[in-house]
Amino acid sequence: MKKRLSFTILIITLIISFSSCNKNGYYLTMNRDTVKVFNTLYSSLEGEELFEKKFIIMRQILDLLSGKSSNGEINLFLTTYVEQNQDDPFNAYYLMIVARNYREDMAYPFAVNYYERILMNYQDLQYLGNSIHYLCLRDLLEMIEDNEAKIVYYKDMIARFSDYINIGETYYYLGNTYAEAGEWDQAIQAYRKFLDFSDMAIAGDSYARERVNSLLAFYNTEKNWTFESLDKLVDTVRNAINDAKFRRDGRTLRKHMSRVNFFAISWEEGEGTTEPEFLENLATFLSPRITVDNELDRASNQQEAYLKTADWEYRFRTWYLYFRKINFPADSEIHGNWEWAGIYFGEKPFAASDER
Repeated sequence: MKKRLSFTILIITLIISFSSCNKNGYYLTMNRDTVKVFNTLYSSLEGEELFEKKFIIMRQILDLLSGKSSNGEINLFLTTYVEQNQDDPFNAYYLMIVARNYREDMAYPFAVNYYERILMNYQDLQYLGNSIHYLCLRDLLEMIEDNEAKIVYYKDMIARFSDYINIGETYYYLGNTYAEAGEWDQAIQAYRKFLDFSDMAIAGDSYARERVNSLLAFYNTEKNWTFESLDKLVDTVRNAINDAKFRRDGRTLRKHMSRVNFFAISWEEGEGTTEPEFLENLATFLSPRITVDNELDRASNQQEAYLKTADWEYRFRTWYLYFRKINFPADSEIHGNWEWAGIYFGEKPFAASDER
């Protein structure tokens, strides 16, 4: 019994040596010497009336608590102070520390709540050359997934902090967010503003400008070359070839080609845009000997298809016509339709494996 009592006293003594309640009731995981310093600083804080001097003391307290107390304990101290000193102009700063502590602890809903409270209820202030509201917006955009909220924050960034941000890049991400939310008219407007910054490159996405240009071109073009059915599109193109090869008239073919980024290249070149001269001189490559397969190539699938044609008179005798399903949610009338998107010259590099 005596041994058990002695052990209990020892445990209580160890707990007291590392965890103490100061005279104001804060539970802090610190040794007694540190708590004593805290209490001295807190007494100075209570006796000070000027918020600027309070801020200096608060910084000293936060430096003291850093690494010695948990984020939860620091948050309790800061939120209690803010509640008791609602006129302090530095409250936005104190609550930003609370938000970042919650974020560090992966308590994201609490972090978001405090960031948003700062933006809605506390005046902005500058600290070490940074706007607190800007830092809150930046952190929120890195955390949240709700597109409607992200749109608000991106627009707030552009309206209030154009000097802080890469504005062209911000318009690009705003456009992406509008697109994800299905607000395509607004997405197009944001993308157009992004393109106004001609020298703007998106870090980690070297094809961003190219994709946006293609999107806008597609958005602004009449899509009368698209077909709901792949079979109908293939039959139409096959008939157009059979008609054009005898009349040596390329116009019937050209009207069925995609108006945006139609390509005509060899397999080795990879996808790209075709040279204007090719389309202009298409009729000269036609001959009555041209043949078109009755069936699509075996490599065709639900998203893209290939049709073999032969005996052309340009570069290679074999051309594969390439068809693809359109992914364009901005226009529900053509999203999921099919288009004739390009031509590959020469035999397929993967023809041998298809025949196994």
